[in-house]
Amino acid sequence: MTKRGSLLVDDEIAPQEGGDERIAELEARLAQAEAALHTSNFKLRIALDVARLGAWERNLKTDEIIGTAAFKEYLGLAPEATLTYADLQAMFHPSDLDRINQAIAYALRTKTDFNIEYRVLRPDGSIGHVHMRGGIIYEDGQPARFAGVLQDIRERQKIREEMGQAQRRQEFLLKLNDQLSNFDDPHRVMEVAARNVSNFLKVDTAGYGEVYEDRGVIIVEREWSRGLISNEGKVEKIDQHASPVIEALKRGQPAIINDVRTDPRLGDPAAQAFYNTINVRSGFAIPIHKHGRFIAEFYVYSSSPRDWTSDEISLVEDVAERTWLAIEKIRAETKLRETEALFKLIAESLPALVWIIKPNLELTYTNERWVTYSGLPPQDALGLSWTAAIHPDDWAKMTEEIKPVIAGETTYTTEARYRSADGEYRWHIIRAAPVRNAATGEFKGWVGTSVDIHDLKMTEEALRTSEERLSLAQSAAGIGVFDWHVPSDTITWTVEQERLFGMEPGSFKGSSSDWAERIIPEDREYAIQAIADALARHDKDIDFIFRIQRPDGIRTMQTIALFFYQADGSPLRMVGVDIDITHYKEAENRQNLLIRELHHRVKNTLATVQAIVGSTARTASSIDEFYQGFVGRIVSLARTHNLLTEDLWQKADLEVLVQTELGPYEDEARNRITIMGPHLELPSEAAVPIGMAIHELTTNAAKHGALSTFGGQVEVRWEILGDERPMLHFSWEEHGGPHVSAPGRQGFGTRLLQRVLSTQLQAEVSMEFPQEGLRFSMRMPIPNDPPPFNPDG
Repeated sequence: MTKRGSLLVDDEIAPQEGGDERIAELEARLAQAEAALHTSNFKLRIALDVARLGAWERNLKTDEIIGTAAFKEYLGLAPEATLTYADLQAMFHPSDLDRINQAIAYALRTKTDFNIEYRVLRPDGSIGHVHMRGGIIYEDGQPARFAGVLQDIRERQKIREEMGQAQRRQEFLLKLNDQLSNFDDPHRVMEVAARNVSNFLKVDTAGYGEVYEDRGVIIVEREWSRGLISNEGKVEKIDQHASPVIEALKRGQPAIINDVRTDPRLGDPAAQAFYNTINVRSGFAIPIHKHGRFIAEFYVYSSSPRDWTSDEISLVEDVAERTWLAIEKIRAETKLRETEALFKLIAESLPALVWIIKPNLELTYTNERWVTYSGLPPQDALGLSWTAAIHPDDWAKMTEEIKPVIAGETTYTTEARYRSADGEYRWHIIRAAPVRNAATGEFKGWVGTSVDIHDLKMTEEALRTSEERLSLAQSAAGIGVFDWHVPSDTITWTVEQERLFGMEPGSFKGSSSDWAERIIPEDREYAIQAIADALARHDKDIDFIFRIQRPDGIRTMQTIALFFYQADGSPLRMVGVDIDITHYKEAENRQNLLIRELHHRVKNTLATVQAIVGSTARTASSIDEFYQGFVGRIVSLARTHNLLTEDLWQKADLEVLVQTELGPYEDEARNRITIMGPHLELPSEAAVPIGMAIHELTTNAAKHGALSTFGGQVEVRWEILGDERPMLHFSWEEHGGPHVSAPGRQGFGTRLLQRVLSTQLQAEVSMEFPQEGLRFSMRMPIPNDPPPFNPDG
């Protein structure tokens, strides 16, 4: 005021020194200042509006607060409302009051501005979030007024809360992921996921259920309820009263219920009763669909109404997917472990080398059998070690064979010799199958086995040799086999049959007329009529003799055959043998005495052959099977006869009978066949059936039993018991071969072993079929010695 007063004094004196001009200048300057102030106030108002700031001022003497309309709006007040600082303090949120007072006290003490965010309680009951910034105006060194601006930060706070919620959600999901990844039990995954979701969303119940549409149920293995222990084994029917919810889930949509009592989908009293029973007022379920199928659900329930937010639903969707993935991962890993364990168990149990190789033929896995067989240390048994163990000749063949296999990524089967740890090469059959990635189809290599077939090949070689010998024996003995198909008049001859008739192999035309042309005219009509009469009588078999014309002269033939008829009784087949008996006829003239002695024995022998033909043909399913079975039995009979004729048809050694049949199957180590028993010479009437029985047992063992595989063994033992009437106890036991079981039908061998021995020798026969191998035993009285044969008597 003093300064302004001095100006007035100067102005009063000024007229004397040009005062009018000075006043005019001052008035102009005042007008400019007022215009600048008006412009500044306008800019300030625009800035406050743009920044959405409310200006305020507090008089410290009166505690009155004045403020702009925006300031009052942010406090929830009307523009005309009056306000004191006490009124403002009453609007501060109680939790923020101390912090606000501390900020103001600090500003007064340090003479600085204050800057603070806090909450206000609006008259309508809502809570506002504001940001206040201001300072202190001093007069004469003393604080006179507070002035500043107020900003509504509801949107900023909402963003902060959303960011905080997103961060908490992310932290929740990361923590859940860590938890679920540590479990190896699907039920534990379900339980932990349900509990964590319940706690995070503050709901009463949460659970994970798997859908079994074929059974019409949803099985909830684990459900978590607040304050209760986990529920196990809950089953919900898909067609229950909550069907509107289930239908939504089937369509792949979340089923959301904010209030059970007001939801129009659940107006049915039964549905209301259902939810009332389980104490549910609100909730939602998230479906899990895979490959177009509804397979699981994740649900949350609350006992009070609740408006579910999209964030909450999105969170449960995320948890549901993570839960399903964790469960599937555990199940896949469990299945993989089980598969690997099963594969290893099988691989280590198989009597074979089991291996896996990559496309470049490197060995990546093998069972322990390869380590033992090769003698290589485990660390050296992989890679390409196997190629060095293959016989060089076989490897040269395999390298060519596998080229198209590698190119086509196909299966492969071959036979090759592997070198063992002791340097021996043994035959193996190699079978390989391609391996591909189940998901991508990528070719990964081959898995295969190498099975030792060395002993089987040796047995097959022995069997081939035996069959060759049999063929030679047939040829030498003058025996041929034929099969006549009557309706088509087609006859099949073996090579021995053609040779028997003096024909080149393959030259027989295959008809009855071609056969009849070979018979001499004197016997032709008789032979044809004998067959016709037998067929007319529906005979089962036939035995007749005729003569044929061969380039080397006339030969006498004996035909022994079986007849087969169709359902209507018409003839179907005639199967039999032709035997060259010319030498018997010739011997008849030279050795009358011997013929008289052998007359009875030959009749028995022919009867046996006839029985062989009949039984073999009845049980044979093909001509080859008939041929193999019949010829084998005839040769066995011939061997026994040979032994008997060496002793003038008196006796045959039992050990020689057994050794004759089993000898070809013994191996170099001589540990496959065991023959033990005292010396026993059997009379001819016992030697023939026993010799054929041993042949049947041997043939069966070679084809189906212990002699058909590596490691199989046969033990033949006998003993003689009793004083007044000696008894033969004979046993045959097989082991180490394929598992056996009782045959479904009775063949010739079984009938021979069980019937012929019992009938002709009064033997007690027992046959058992345990899995480890056939067991045959026989107990019979030993026949008395025959009277000495005297060819001169």
